[in-house]
Amino acid sequence: MNEKEYEAYEAKERREDKAASYDKPILDGQWQKLKENVNEVFFEVGNDWENELFLDAIWDVSVNELPELEVSVIVDSHLNLFISKGTGSFVDYESENVTGMRLPLLCWIHTHPFGKAYFSGTDWNTIRTQKPILESAIVLGNMERMKWWTQEGKEMLCKTETICLSEEEE
Repeated sequence: MNEKEYEAYEAKERREDKAASYDKPILDGQWQKLKENVNEVFFEVGNDWENELFLDAIWDVSVNELPELEVSVIVDSHLNLFISKGTGSFVDYESENVTGMRLPLLCWIHTHPFGKAYFSGTDWNTIRTQKPILESAIVLGNMERMKWWTQEGKEMLCKTETICLSEEEE
């Protein structure tokens, strides 16, 4: 699926999901436990929001623990995590407690459970809106990551991809 096809898919999904509840078939207790697990991994990796183990833990929740729902994680300036889930194409924080969130936001991390790591039109709108208070953003796909950040007044973008080598290539 290319970017244009995904944009059309995303718009269709958002229209269909708008009337539906964002609480998919997962109990609040299960969701709380998943969030605690992500917080534990964050602590174990020394609060490094770019650490592979931490990013993998977020990806795992999105595609293995939830029914392929997007997961969004905000890291605030006090290294607190604010975690939310949404549909396959949209996440908000209406049902999550964001009391105590401290600005600036160090990083906004979210998943694209369909597998592609890139910033969609909606993602770019979010970044543009939050730019005065947002230092970086990461989108996770299947074995892909894309990061946006600012450095010395310039916007930077980096994409990484993990490639599994065959035995002949090793």
